[in-house]
Amino acid sequence: MSGFKKPTGFFGKILARSMARGHKDFYKNTARVLDLKHDDKYLEIGFGSGLFIRKYASHVEKIAGIDYSEDMVSLANNINKDLVKSGKAEFKQGDAVSLPWGNNEFSAVVGIELFYFLSEPKISLKEIYRVLAPGGRLVIEMAYNKDDRLNHSQDIKKMNLSLYSSDEMIKILKETGFTDIDICYFKGFRIPLKGYLVPNGMIVKAMKKHI
Repeated sequence: MSGFKKPTGFFGKILARSMARGHKDFYKNTARVLDLKHDDKYLEIGFGSGLFIRKYASHVEKIAGIDYSEDMVSLANNINKDLVKSGKAEFKQGDAVSLPWGNNEFSAVVGIELFYFLSEPKISLKEIYRVLAPGGRLVIEMAYNKDDRLNHSQDIKKMNLSLYSSDEMIKILKETGFTDIDICYFKGFRIPLKGYLVPNGMIVKAMKKHI
C-alpha cells in the first residue's frame, strides 16, 4: 500500500521526501512553538522522512520516533544515521495506539501533519499522555482544519482525513488529561504538486500536568 498515511516502496520514499520539502513552513512554525532544549527527550509520532528531526531536533538529549510505515523507518534511519549510530536516536515501526516506551519517558512529543490520519485519536492521546513526563508538552500541527473555513471535501475523500476545530481539539485533549492547551494559527506555502497557500494552519500545544 502506498499513500499519505503509509508511504511505502520507492515511490513512497519519493513522496515522503517531497512532502518534507513542501512542509518547510509547517516545520519552521512547529519548531518555534515546540522550542526544543538540549535536555529534552523527544518523541515524534509519524516522523515520515525524519527530516524535521535532522533539522530541528538533533541537539536534544534523546530522540525516538514511531511511524506506521516500515519504509519510513528505513528512510529516517538513513537520513539520521549519525544520530542512530551514536545511540542518541531510535526509530520504530508501529501505531500511536500502542507506544513501545515506558511511562514518563519524554519531555516533548510531536505530531506533524499526522493527527487527522489517526483512526483512534483518543486512545493515541492517552498513550502519548502516558509516555510524557509530568510537565511535558505535546505539539500537534495540522495544515487542514475546520477553522480555516475552506472546502476540504476532495482532500478528505482522497486522503481519508478527519478534520478538527479548535473547540474539538480542546475537548479531546481535556478528556485525555491534558492541560494548558493553547492553539495558534500560521500561514505557509505548501508544495509539492501545485503550490498553494495554507491560510490558517493550526498548531496545538498542551501539557501533561505536574504531579
